[in-house]
Amino acid sequence: MSDHDRIYFARRAAEEQKLATEAGDPQAAEAHRKMQRAYLERASVGERPHAEHDVIG
Repeated sequence: MSDHDRIYFARRAAEEQKLATEAGDPQAAEAHRKMQRAYLERASVGERPHAEHDVIG
């Protein structure tokens, strides 16, 4: 993952944190907090490889 990607995900996490703080609806605030955690994880460890499904037959 490039530095540009990490910066992007860190910025998105900060935006989601702000949206969570400003949200008037508790459900919306929780959704923004979940998105913030996802972006922080991507910024810190990068995108994880997806497991490929085994083809049988």
